[in-house]
Amino acid sequence: MTVIQQFRESPVHTKCPHCQAEIVTATQYETGTLTWIICVVLCLVGCDFGCCLIPFCVDGCKDVIHSCPNCRQTISRYSRM
Repeated sequence: MTVIQQFRESPVHTKCPHCQAEIVTATQYETGTLTWIICVVLCLVGCDFGCCLIPFCVDGCKDVIHSCPNCRQTISRYSRM
């Protein structure tokens, strides 16, 4: 039986495919497509003077990178788009 791992916003307990250790993934946020789309839409509707940059400060708009805390290799990326 194969279990498919769901990588989303929260850290996940899994086996690292690189170092084979049982780990809980470390997560970090990275600017992705959704962040840029929200920024452009805010500019188009008139949110000037830096308000269009707010999505770059909100983790809920960014992609999530899951990595192994043991070997520091990237395991998965959760893209919001």
